Amino acid sequence: MSQIIDGRALAKEHELALTHKLLTINYKPVLVSILVGDDAGSVLYTDIKQKKAQELGIDFRVARLNEDSLVQDISDKICKLNKDNQVTGIMIQLPLPRNFTKEQSEQLVNLIEPSKDVDGLRLSSPFMAATVRGVMSLLDEAQVNLSDKTVVVVGAKGEIGSRLMKVLESKVQKLIGIDRNTQNLVELTLQADVLISSTGQPGIIKGEMVKEGAVVVDIGSEKLADGKVVGDIDFASVVLKASKITPVPGGVGPMTVISLMENVAEAAEKLA
Repeated sequence: MSQIIDGRALAKEHELALTHKLLTINYKPVLVSILVGDDAGSVLYTDIKQKKAQELGIDFRVARLNEDSLVQDISDKICKLNKDNQVTGIMIQLPLPRNFTKEQSEQLVNLIEPSKDVDGLRLSSPFMAATVRGVMSLLDEAQVNLSDKTVVVVGAKGEIGSRLMKVLESKVQKLIGIDRNTQNLVELTLQADVLISSTGQPGIIKGEMVKEGAVVVDIGSEKLADGKVVGDIDFASVVLKASKITPVPGGVGPMTVISLMENVAEAAEKLA
């Protein structure tokens, strides 16, 4: 039977350590999240982050903009926040509404001052992307030695997958990045000692695609019509094959939130 890698429990441990760290900083960090439009998922994730920040003593502010805002409107907001010495960190709640292109999203992310890019989405950011930091913390907690492993990342060209690939490339024996539409998908996933999926396509990874004893990390998180939250992994079939597995919900998600707050604390330490 698989060992469930409990993201909620690990997040609690990190939260305790982070609480102590924040007490040593002589000012209250300010995190501003730019929220464009009123997508239910984006609003929910923003609320979750705000709640956690408030529990930790971080001043979390939401800068709301209408869905029909122009790129220039958002650019102006970012530039203003960059210049505000009271603001410790800036993030854009992604994805932006569908009327914004991928290139526009990247353009806006890259406007954030690197020292304030606590979500770690700029390629030049001094911070590890919050989701990637969460994944690495979970693998460390599960005592997974990556140095002798073949690691396969499904969704390697995506926003999170590409950043995860960059972090993993120097830590593993062999790294394979694939897309969910790769023709020989099953052949490649079966090579994985550690299989990480970040496609946003519910249940794309089935049990027959997983090598016996593999460690499986699910970054996907989608809400179905019935309100159930599921990931990329077909948990019922994969749990029978994996030696260790992250659940959805309760796996990468909680660690992503606390990792973001850890980045904010590190940014605050540099400013203190």
